[in-house]
Parts: sequence; structure tokens; C-alpha cells
Amino acid sequence: MRAIKIFIISLLAIFLIVQAIFSLQWPLAHDEAPLFYEAFLMQNGKIPYKDFFDFQMPGSYIIYYLLGTLSNFGPLRIRILDIIILASIILITYLALKKINKTSAILAGILFALSYLGGGPALSLQREYLILIFLSLAIFISLQDSLTNNHRFILGLLFGLASTIKPHSAIGLIPIILFDIFPPRDSSWFKKTFYYSIGFLIPILFIIIWLASTNALTPFLAIALNYWNLYSQINGELVILSSTERLSYILNLVWHFGNHGLWLIPAAFAIYLNQNKKTYLLASLALCYAIYPAFTGQFFPYHYILFLYFIIILASLAITSHKSQVASLQSPVSNYQLLIFILVILFSIKPSQTFIRQLNNQPIVTSSDRAVEIANFLEKNLEEGDVVQPLDWTGGTLLAMLQTRTPIATEYIFDFYFYHHISNPYIQNLRNDFMNQLQESRPRFIIEITSADKPWVGGDDTTRTKFPELQNFLDENYSITIQKDDYIIYKLDNRP
Repeated sequence: MRAIKIFIISLLAIFLIVQAIFSLQWPLAHDEAPLFYEAFLMQNGKIPYKDFFDFQMPGSYIIYYLLGTLSNFGPLRIRILDIIILASIILITYLALKKINKTSAILAGILFALSYLGGGPALSLQREYLILIFLSLAIFISLQDSLTNNHRFILGLLFGLASTIKPHSAIGLIPIILFDIFPPRDSSWFKKTFYYSIGFLIPILFIIIWLASTNALTPFLAIALNYWNLYSQINGELVILSSTERLSYILNLVWHFGNHGLWLIPAAFAIYLNQNKKTYLLASLALCYAIYPAFTGQFFPYHYILFLYFIIILASLAITSHKSQVASLQSPVSNYQLLIFILVILFSIKPSQTFIRQLNNQPIVTSSDRAVEIANFLEKNLEEGDVVQPLDWTGGTLLAMLQTRTPIATEYIFDFYFYHHISNPYIQNLRNDFMNQLQESRPRFIIEITSADKPWVGGDDTTRTKFPELQNFLDENYSITIQKDDYIIYKLDNRP
């Protein structure tokens, strides 16, 4: 049995190494380009919320700023950083689980890494993945045999840092505290909770101080109070739902587990075969992050990264060499856990389509191909002092502007928020502000993505037609210099 386990782990490790090497060729894709472009703006003195409009949490900008600084926005360097982060998560996971079982500890990290790389470029460096830097450390600490107040402070700090990227990622702190303080035999539970709370609040206070000192706190609060609620009404198909429809949508999808439900089978084995506090804690964390996507109600694939991590950790304990505490655990079912685990791996661990295309020596087809064309145009045509305005989201314009280090004409990085909830006064104000800035800056080029894969929002009170003020501005001041099936480049009239 031991030889079989070693053989399986060796095959999986080789598979992982090969995919990791091929991933070094992956271009920036999906959310990476906008977030790295915003990091580029920050390097040039721009402050989130105050100098450019976006609705992400402050921690996202800080961590992407650090990644951008370390990589100088080079795709290969970014991919290397990605692999370093993945290797760190694997190592921390191993250190956290090795006291339970070394084989499970090795397997858990490898299987998560394969699942992550299986998502391809679109899953790379998503915020949930970056949150795992903190949560994996939290698991390492929380699985200690006993916790000190210093441990509790650090755990609070780690979840506080995670919450600055996505607030609901801190949900995992709840079971950790509950497992620590219950049953409350005396008043010590209050002191324990105090240390968690202090640690949790420090990153939040730091963010508040940073925003306030840069005059960005007021615009941040304006976005949080006015825009977050509008965005939360958009589901995973980018359709606006009513409150009733949204509830039905969430209840229908939350039990699908992002199509990762097969991992529940070995996870159930793990709980059955390892009836102890550490296993129950991991099961509670897996449950928390199974419902994590319901907080946004969008259920995008990257929302399940945290669930995948915890359910795979838990499932890996299904192959532990255990000593049963009660005779009932010596049931025949325990003899099949390895076979079932192997079957789950075969059905769940798959290479990304990008990796398959690479093996077939086919080009990697993403919006980055479009970005190369746009970048070439900008390199040939931009002059000193020129600014460019994208009418895009994840379609490649921002990647091209990042590659050419092109400054933006207005505070508005994307245009998608102009086309949903169009009757809402806040959206109307955003449109007006955008037009005022556009008329003032009069960028030499405006680049509009028109491809079918542009993430338009649908449903009531939405449109896919440029609003009249923008269309009139283009008609009166710009001519089309390049028009292709998937993008248009407008050039300011009366400019060489």
C-alpha cells in the first residue's frame, strides 16, 4: 500500500512540475491586466479611489502593487512570482499537516497546486489565491497542539489582512475562535477573543489611516456605499437580478460547490477515519468557504479557490495511516478509501485547456493576442505627453497600455459600470464625471473593445449601446483610424 501511495504521489508531482514549467509562458489574462495596470498607476503617484475609479478593496491594490514592483510588470517575472507563491503555499501546507500525516501533507499541497494550474491563465493570481498566503499560515498556526495569546494575535492579524482584500474571506476566523474558546470553562474566553480582535483590527486601522492620509477615504466610502450594492445585484452570468431572483439563484448554485463536489467523498472518509478536533476544524473551514461564493452571489470559478484548498486538505487525510479509537472504525469501508481517492483524483484533476494547447504546439488564444496588436499600434503612434482612454474591462486594452506604459486619460479604468443600472442617479453621475474628464483631457486615442467576449451586463436597466453624450463626443471629435472585428481605435481629429 505504501509503494502505491509513493508511486501516485510521484506521478502527480511530475505532472505538477511539467505544468508549472509550461505556465511560465502564460500571458497576463482576465483580471491580472487591470489590476497590474492600476499598480502601474500607483507607481506613478496615483492613489486608488481618489485618482482612479475602481471598486476593489484596498488590500488588492497594495498586494498587486508589491507584485508589480517586484516583477516590473514583466510577464515571465510575474509567472515566476506566481510559482514562488504556489510553492510557498505547498510548503506551508506540508508543515501544517505533517504532524498529522506526512503523506497527506505532501499530497494535499500537490493536489491543490494541480487544481490551481488546471484553471489556466484566467485563474492565475486571482485575489482568492493571494488570500491563501495568509490563510495557509493561519492553518499552520491553528493546527498547533495548543495556542498561545501570541498565536491568537497573529491569527487575527492574518485574517485581518485577508479581509482587506475581500472582507468575507475572514469567515474562517469564526470556527477557529469557536474551537479555541469552547467549552468556556471560565472567563479566559474573553481574553482569548480580545487577542484575536486586536490582531484583526490592526490591518483595517492601517488601511483607514492610509486612505485618510492620502485623501482617498471619502471617495472609497462613496464607492462602498453607492456602488457595491449595485454590483452585488449582478450574478455570475453578468445579469442583474431582483432580490427574490438573486436568493433563488444563490440557493440553487451554492450546493453545486463549483463542480468540485467529488472532493466531498474522500473528505467524508477523512472525517470518519480521523475523529479528532483538528479534522473537525478543517471540516468547518471547508464548510465556511463552501458558502463563501454566496456572499457575492456570482459563483465565478476563482471564488472557489479557498474552498478547493480546504476541501483538498481535508480529503487528503482520507489516506492517513490511523489508529482507530473505536472498533467501529475498523469497518470494511476504510479499506476502499485509497481506491475511491484515486478515482476522485482522476475525475477532478485535469490540465488546463491552455496547457493542452501548448502540448499540441498551438498558440495560446486569449485577449492577450488582441493586446499585442494594440500595443504595437501604441508603440508606433504615441507621442510624448499622449494619454489614451480605454473603453474596455478585460479585453486587452489595459494589458497593451501596461506593456507600453501608457497613461490613462481619465480616472475611469473600465467602462462596464456605465451600462448597468443606467437609470440610477449614481451611475448617471459617473457618466457625467467621465464625460467632463474626457472633454478636458481629449486623449489622442480612444480604444473600444467590441468583441463578443466583452463582459457586458444584461437584464433590466442595462444597455450595450454607448450613452448619447459619449457617442456624440466621438462623432464630433474623433475619426476611426483602425476598425477590426473585435476592437476600434478612434483618433482625435486635427492631430497628426
